[in-house]
Amino acid sequence: MGTQFRRLSCALGVVVVVGALCPAVSFAGDPDCSQEGPFTPFETIDGDNPVTMQNGRVIELRASNKSKCAWGRISYGTPGEEIWTDRKDPSANSHEGFLGYTRIDSGTAKYTEPFKNDGKVMRACGSSQGVIECTGWF
Repeated sequence: MGTQFRRLSCALGVVVVVGALCPAVSFAGDPDCSQEGPFTPFETIDGDNPVTMQNGRVIELRASNKSKCAWGRISYGTPGEEIWTDRKDPSANSHEGFLGYTRIDSGTAKYTEPFKNDGKVMRACGSSQGVIECTGWF
């Protein structure tokens, strides 16, 4: 509950005051990243990918072996629902969060910008109706 509350309050803080509550937020993807040759990595360290939320939203981490980048996708959603990626060193306990944070503005799906995962592990997280779920780390 505590982690989910901190994430939700941080996500809400992004909308109100970008950077004040969540200094690690990055909306722009990493240079030299592309979404070329995308695949969904199914063999994650500690969870599923993709994750289907109770309300049917799908949170998915996508990756490209060509650019060594990864990004998040939320699908079957509604406007206002959120998606972002987290990145960390495999041996670290802490992580960079809210990379590419974005919301569905129209339609039912949204992608984050791609971020380098070369030598790091990443996951995608999404928020729908006040519930946050994340994929496993890949």
